[in-house]
Amino acid sequence: MIHRTFLMCFLIASALAFGQDQKVEPHSRYRLEFVLKQLDHGKVLSTHNFVMSAESNGSTSQVRTGNRIPIDLGGEKGLQYQDVGFSCDARINPVGSSNVGLEIGWELSTMPGATGSERVVRQVKGRSTPLAPVGKQTLVGSVDDINSGQQFELDVTVTPEQ
Repeated sequence: MIHRTFLMCFLIASALAFGQDQKVEPHSRYRLEFVLKQLDHGKVLSTHNFVMSAESNGSTSQVRTGNRIPIDLGGEKGLQYQDVGFSCDARINPVGSSNVGLEIGWELSTMPGATGSERVVRQVKGRSTPLAPVGKQTLVGSVDDINSGQQFELDVTVTPEQ
């Protein structure tokens, strides 16, 4: 009788443990995979991928891509340079065993149709603090470009590094 009771308890405990979600232990380093989408009325026009490694010690990781465009201010001011492209800063903080708290600041700047001396720089910026489940894609932010009517969406997937 005691053996049957023990066996039943063991089988029930095993079944409960098997049915639970697998827990992910906090790590000191994570891989952040960003996907930046440009959309027009819900239709994806372009997708760009950026990957960075981040430590969970409070330091900031960065990605920068683009060009430095010379802008002639004339006279004594001469040339100044404007960064045009994509930049992203990320700070990571493990929360519990299966979520990661993020602090993300991102900026996308473009120079559409620059002609002659007239150069217009369009920018979209976002700053957010999403709680990201480890291994699942999470929306960081979505921004409408009021100049073009298009949308920009940034997603991130966080995975532990070995």
